[in-house]
Amino acid sequence: MEELKPKESFFKTLFSKLTFSASGTKEFSVLDKTIKILIYALVVLVPLWFLPITVSTLEFNKQVLMVFLVVITLIFWLIKIINQGEIEWKSNILNILLGVFAVIYILATIFSLRPYTSLVGSANSLGGSLISILTFLAIFLLIANNFKGAKDVFGLLLAFIVSSAIVSVVGLIQLWGGFIFPWGFTKLTSFNTVGSANALGLFSAAILTIISALLFVIKRSKIMILLIILGILNFLILLSLNFWILWLVSAVGMAFIVVFGLMKTIELEGNISWLVLPIVLLVFSLLFVFIRPNLPLKPNLPIEIGLSHKGTINIIKEIVKEKPILGTGPETFFIDYLKYKPKEINQTVFWNVRFYNPASEVYSIILETGILGILSFLAIVVFFIIKAMRNLLEPKENILKKFLEIGLFGGWLVLLVGIFLYPQNLTLMFTFWLLFSLYLVGGSVFKEKSYNLRKTPKVLLLTTLSFVVVIVVVIGFLYIEGIRFVAEAKYKNGFNLIQNNNELDKGIEKIVSSATINPYEDKSYVALAELFLLKANKDIGLANISAQEKTNLVQADMVNAINAATQATRLFPQNVTNWLTRGRVYYEVMQYINGALDWAEISYNKAVELEPLNPMIFTEWGRVYLKQADLISSEIDKTAGVKEKWQELLNKAMEKLNQAVSLKSDYAPAQFEIAMIYNRQGKLAEAIKKMEISKTLLPRDAGIAFRLGVLYYKAEKYPQAKAEFIRAVALENNFSNARYFLGLLYDEEGNKESALDQFNRIAELNPDNEEVKQIITNLNAGLPALGSPELGPPKQPQNIPIEEQPKEQK
Repeated sequence: MEELKPKESFFKTLFSKLTFSASGTKEFSVLDKTIKILIYALVVLVPLWFLPITVSTLEFNKQVLMVFLVVITLIFWLIKIINQGEIEWKSNILNILLGVFAVIYILATIFSLRPYTSLVGSANSLGGSLISILTFLAIFLLIANNFKGAKDVFGLLLAFIVSSAIVSVVGLIQLWGGFIFPWGFTKLTSFNTVGSANALGLFSAAILTIISALLFVIKRSKIMILLIILGILNFLILLSLNFWILWLVSAVGMAFIVVFGLMKTIELEGNISWLVLPIVLLVFSLLFVFIRPNLPLKPNLPIEIGLSHKGTINIIKEIVKEKPILGTGPETFFIDYLKYKPKEINQTVFWNVRFYNPASEVYSIILETGILGILSFLAIVVFFIIKAMRNLLEPKENILKKFLEIGLFGGWLVLLVGIFLYPQNLTLMFTFWLLFSLYLVGGSVFKEKSYNLRKTPKVLLLTTLSFVVVIVVVIGFLYIEGIRFVAEAKYKNGFNLIQNNNELDKGIEKIVSSATINPYEDKSYVALAELFLLKANKDIGLANISAQEKTNLVQADMVNAINAATQATRLFPQNVTNWLTRGRVYYEVMQYINGALDWAEISYNKAVELEPLNPMIFTEWGRVYLKQADLISSEIDKTAGVKEKWQELLNKAMEKLNQAVSLKSDYAPAQFEIAMIYNRQGKLAEAIKKMEISKTLLPRDAGIAFRLGVLYYKAEKYPQAKAEFIRAVALENNFSNARYFLGLLYDEEGNKESALDQFNRIAELNPDNEEVKQIITNLNAGLPALGSPELGPPKQPQNIPIEEQPKEQK
């Protein structure tokens, strides 16, 4: 039996001895070596790569690395072809199917709801973007046309296995709380270099399947030990996660290995001892699929929230009606979800979660590339399976090559089943296409063709021009990824300056620079809109400049906030977050900018179109009307018609808030604002009733406790008011307003000591408040807190004495 093994040391296997030219000799050109070294680097680094200098530490940086290495490799390959004057091409009908698949993705991107997002992906999802898909297909072309036979395939696979070993070690240590990296984002049990914990599990199931096949025939001790250790690590990862989908895909892979292992028992010449391993793993996987036992020891992992298959199918039905041919565009599922999410989800704790992926990757293909996309993908899968089955069933003399093919196809099959059951990330999709490519090269399913470009000058000229176009395109991709990377690094740096160093101005400067470098990224403008509002609030408190300078500075901040929010909606009008930000900006500047009310209405109306079932949008819209009503309330007794306008605004606010309650009856912020409308209208009984509902919904909200206490106070229900103020202080120890009213009530009861204690605490928190100072003087002199023995507590307090906004839970 022939064993495919390196002739020298193990590490030389990885980096030198496993590169063979198409002619089978060991003499290579510099270009040949460079191309293969770059592909080896790609295979080793992508599963491991992450960087702490961008917000998206994993997916984005993997995409940048992958695009960079693939583009450089493509350029070297094209130069090699031109230099040799001939193309050596691996021909197969799969090339045509893959080309059709690429064209459909390009068309889906052109007609996408958001072409830029479809081109590069979103922060939360990159594996299905056009750049990623074209890069995966380019990897297939590079491997298929620069590697030949089982030896080359085994070498590249071995490099990938070594990389996966590091992934498994890091992943398992992280799962059990052994944080080995210094950065804060890595101090989570769910962190690993693949993606989510379950994504790591899918990756492990594929690797375990490959290992189970290779152990039948690998005899070199070092490689065998590596495979056994890696198999144990990946099994422990599956055991630690204990997720039924992971056991199911593992069972599929092991069943495939067992079936073909039994079929090849004669060719194995009696060496079937390793067949026990996949059988045991198969039995174990099936038991965990159907019984699903709770293991006594398991890592403390956060719950991974995902959309159900039923919820996704309902969204698919709506999208197929609208855009059946090409879908809504790659990586646009979150737009589809917000528009068509099920109403029932509002009654769950996930009502405000925005899902960026459906229940499985195959649903993404249907939604984002339409009927053409899913048919082209299924055509590739079906043709590949047929081709692979025919190849696997053919008798072959080289049994190691046969089990190499079995392992590659088994690992690919695991990931294929995962595509139908679970959303995929960039690393999983990379592994899917890598195994696909390696199997086709190792399985010898290609027809090799050679085209001499020197025969006719016209052909050579046309080919050269075509190569120039291709090089320009791939360099364009490289440029896009480069500016995105630099912009993301500056974006992260800006937020670090704000959050860690409290340097708001410098942070804004960095994020402005990020938006300048990459002007197509709407999230930078959303951040700038929020930050300029924050800067405006900060500048209002400046004491070392004149009033006019302060006014000019604050107005500039507000104009910048408006411009940033407007630009975000121009870049990505289908993103509801952009319209909510724009509406919030107009809400904040209403008292300063004419026409802000109208633009706020437009913004929230557009937000409702994009996400019609979100009660928060209607609540924010209602608050706009309430603020405008408060702004004109001082003119009610001075100007004719103002009272009618005031009442009209309250009615509009009530309408929007009632819409919010109709969508989510237990939405506390809407109930709270309705109570405050009743309070404005003098309907204390109705206001108290609504505020009591808010208290039931959010029992630990200090702001609600305080507001309910004020309503009780106004209704002269002093015992209930006192209880609420005490509760507010217990929830928020530095709640000055609650302490203020609590102090007044203690004073009314004659408990001067407790009253004085409350106001002394307020004075510590607000040392410049003159009213509080006077109250303390009165109490020390034996007078009532408000200074007049005849007066009890104020029956209808009009103003809250301390400028303070209580924290509100939303």
